[in-house]
Amino acid sequence: MSKANEYYNSVLQENIKIKESLIKKLNIISIIRLIIIILMLIVDYLLYKADNYTAIIVSTITFLIVFIFTALNHSNKLRDKKISEILIDINQKGIDRINDDFKKFKDTGSEYLNYKHRFINDLNIFGSNSIFQLINSTVTIGGRNRLAEILSNEQSVSKKDILKRQEAIKELSSKVQWRQKFIISGLLNKSSNSDLNDLLVWGEGESKINILNVIISYIFIFINVVSVFLALSEVLPWSFVVLVFMIDFIVLKILTKSISKDIKLFNDIKKEINGYSEILELIENEEFNSEYLKELKNKISYKEISCKKEMKKLSNLAEWVGDSSYNAYYFIINILFFSDVFIMNGLEKWKKNNGSKLREWLNVMNEIDSLNSISNIAFDHEDWSYPNILNRSEVYGEEIGHPLIGNKAVKNNFSLSGVQKVALITGSNMSGKSTFLRSVGCNLALSYIGAPVYAKNFNCGIMSLYTCITTRDSLEESISSFYAEILRIKILIEACKKGEKVFFLLDEIFKGTNSRDRHTGATVLINQLIKHGGIGLVSTHDLELCDLEKEDNQIINYNFREFYENDKIKFDYILRRGKSETQNAINLMKLAGIDFI
Repeated sequence: MSKANEYYNSVLQENIKIKESLIKKLNIISIIRLIIIILMLIVDYLLYKADNYTAIIVSTITFLIVFIFTALNHSNKLRDKKISEILIDINQKGIDRINDDFKKFKDTGSEYLNYKHRFINDLNIFGSNSIFQLINSTVTIGGRNRLAEILSNEQSVSKKDILKRQEAIKELSSKVQWRQKFIISGLLNKSSNSDLNDLLVWGEGESKINILNVIISYIFIFINVVSVFLALSEVLPWSFVVLVFMIDFIVLKILTKSISKDIKLFNDIKKEINGYSEILELIENEEFNSEYLKELKNKISYKEISCKKEMKKLSNLAEWVGDSSYNAYYFIINILFFSDVFIMNGLEKWKKNNGSKLREWLNVMNEIDSLNSISNIAFDHEDWSYPNILNRSEVYGEEIGHPLIGNKAVKNNFSLSGVQKVALITGSNMSGKSTFLRSVGCNLALSYIGAPVYAKNFNCGIMSLYTCITTRDSLEESISSFYAEILRIKILIEACKKGEKVFFLLDEIFKGTNSRDRHTGATVLINQLIKHGGIGLVSTHDLELCDLEKEDNQIINYNFREFYENDKIKFDYILRRGKSETQNAINLMKLAGIDFI
């Protein structure tokens, strides 16, 4: 059993026991709470029968104090139970990732699919059975979006960027307890109403501190206190107090009309803000050794200001924001003390001091949230390795496997280096050509985000990845799969002509046309791509295309083969040098029941 598996199992079993113990304690506390209420009613009734009203007041207060402490203890135990449930889920998912059982994870990132993107659909970056589904453990909306952005590889990266990210991921993979605390802070404070963008817009907006509203509020609070005092002294009737409260309500509505949107925003996201506060405190308190993580931490650590303290202030202010529409207690407090005015005034002061820094603070949180997800690979898979990033356009490695197939994958050695620019992959149907193209592509995609790859060793230059593996008809755009393929090839050629360092993966190109045109088109395309500096892999059934190797030493042939046992076709999925010498289409047709006479 791997170290990761041992760790996950240990924490999982420990928290299953903790949860069971907490359930028992919560049941006992619930019974005690019920007993306290029953005893209070019995004692108060007996004291009432004895006409001892002073004792009734003392008894009621005593029982209520005991009840409140019991309720707080119950609340703390519920929080502990929630933490144990989160840890059970986190560590069970870790075990599932190790066992390649990640396909049941609900979050597939399918909304990030983009059929016009140069590689994400062909390489299963998002969607069911995807790299996103495998590694994602983000707990913030921004972190999830950042992970999707990194996986999409839209921004160009340098060798230095990748190496810095590798170093950061190595360090985070070793901080598994810290990463799980990060996840707990996020999940404990998650709600369905959050909108990070609205918070950022608020933070970057103009601060609207309104002193006049505060003065008016103080005046009405004074009137409220005096009115209640005079009513208790029987100087004024209670109907007058009710009238005062009605006027308070109207005045409060007028004073908060311009900030009602902000009140709703903070009421909706107060839990998230508390989570962000806890996460940023975790980051600020942690000691990092890698250069990139230090750079990120320095963005939230200033000599003159503490991000964790300021975020705690924001969290405390947001916690006081209530919804008068649904909370009767808050409605009364708001009428009596104009709390909305003072809370929002406090939030505006916070905005004035810190609003411009909020986006950068949250960007740091989002970046580390995404890096935590990527580091899952490094911790879970000890047999994966960090790629060596080259200064030239080459790809080669040993025991390269498909990351999404995992332990069942057949690993292959492969090299496209030196003068070699195009590898032609031939082989019969179902022999493994498309899967191998995806294996190389997925490991390249992982390499560029600083992650380990599924290979004994893997070496690659930094190139723009383009694929044409799965094309489909589009009724909406009135195009056939063949024309869709042509459009993708056009984008690839244009990228090469613009001088991009291109790595391409083309699967059975021009399969939608006749054999003569397919051969001619493929030959011209390959020569054109080489001419403009592109390198890559091309799978094909056109064995005549393999003759290009004899004409041009920049082209190299590889193949997959099949064999037969008891009239059944079988594959070993092993990549070999040279062109394919076998074909299985006729045999497959015979297996389907087609008789050849």
